[in-house]
Formats: sequence, C-alpha cells, structure tokens
Amino acid sequence: MPVCQVEVVASTVEDVLAAAKGGADRVEFCAHLPSGGLTPGRTLVEAGLEVARDKGLGFRVLVRPREGGFLYSEAERKAIVAEAEACLALGVDRVVTGALDASGLIDRRLLSDLDAEVGLDRVVFHRAFDEAVDHVVARQQLLDAGIGTVLTSGAKATAMDGVDAIGASVASGLTVVAGAGVQPDHVSSIMAVGVEAIHASCRIPFSGAKGRLFDVGRTCVGPELVQALVMSVASADRP
Repeated sequence: MPVCQVEVVASTVEDVLAAAKGGADRVEFCAHLPSGGLTPGRTLVEAGLEVARDKGLGFRVLVRPREGGFLYSEAERKAIVAEAEACLALGVDRVVTGALDASGLIDRRLLSDLDAEVGLDRVVFHRAFDEAVDHVVARQQLLDAGIGTVLTSGAKATAMDGVDAIGASVASGLTVVAGAGVQPDHVSSIMAVGVEAIHASCRIPFSGAKGRLFDVGRTCVGPELVQALVMSVASADRP
C-alpha cells in the first residue's frame, strides 16, 4: 500500500467495485454528485460498506444535508450530527462533513456537537474549508477544535492550482486529503507537499442500459482512470 492513499468518490455500489478494480485504497461515499455530493441513504451506505469491506477498501461517508452553501440552520446542524452518529454506528471509518458560521469562518458549534456525540478523531472537515473567508484563521480554528484531517483544494478550483495553500495546511499540522480536478500528471507535485491522500472522482460516461427520460448525463467510476491515478501515486517521489 503506498504511503499516499488514493481516495475515490463513489455514489453507487458499482462505483465501489470499480474503485476496487482500479486499485484505490478507499472511497468517499456520497449521493448526488452533480451538486457536489450529499448524504447518501442509510441502506445504500450499508450496501456500499459491505462491498468495500469485502474488497478491502476503506470507507468514508459524506454528511451534507443539502446543496448550496455551508451555513446551516439549527435543524440542519442537528441532522448532520445525527447522520454522522448513524453512519459511524454502521461501521464506516470516518464521516466527511463541515459547516461555516455567519461570519464565513468555521462553525465551531457544529464541531463541538460532533465532538460530544462521535469524537472529532472520526471526522474529516470537508471543502467548506475552501469557502472560508480567511483560511489562516479557519485552519487554526480546526486545529484548536481538534480536527485532524481536512479535504481541500487549497481554496482554488483545482488542487493543482491550490498546491501552495495545501502545503501550508500540511505544515500547520493538519492531515490533508487533496482533491478537486486531480489528474495523474498532477500527482507528483501535490504529493511533494506531504498530503496523506489524493481524492478524485475518476468519472466516465455511463455506458450501461439507460432510461429514456432520466439518465441524461449519468456518470460512473472508470477503473482505468483509477488505475492511472494509482500508478502515478506509486511512481511519485515522496518529499
């Protein structure tokens, strides 16, 4: 297993199988990728987890109650905590979630609630971090709260564009999963700043049987794309 992990975004059981076929180390499981990913249904989580365990993959679940921004109501905050607790009770490795407050910084109240119910060692703060108005302050807020791992593009459209900021997060003491638009030829540069994992969707157009009205734009994980990423990680030099 390489020191730098390959994490593939999966939204179906078939995606989990494809990620395993391509040699991924783990998956982040979610629903509704066109919106950036939402919390998947519990039964689907159970099915995906069963396949991941059978294939030896790590399994993380995105907890995000709706599309749009990351400022949540009290009811939404409670739902995030409840979903995180339920997913972890099923046996998933970690949940990937996060929120911002009205000032555009880290929602420390949510982190406090998560800490009380599930413990922050099982929480990865997601790309809400990239939307924060001040990333130096936000980074310190995560560290002070006890968050150890963050998924980030370095606040840029792609992780390659944000590699310097990603490196700063690594240097601060955070464990970083680098994601957004990662291609095989980006891997060496991103790994050079010391990230724990490369996060990628590895999507291809779906080629199976399609419905006449409801399959427009459907995609799935491409094992060959996963394999190309895995090979790039394996051949890259560590810092």
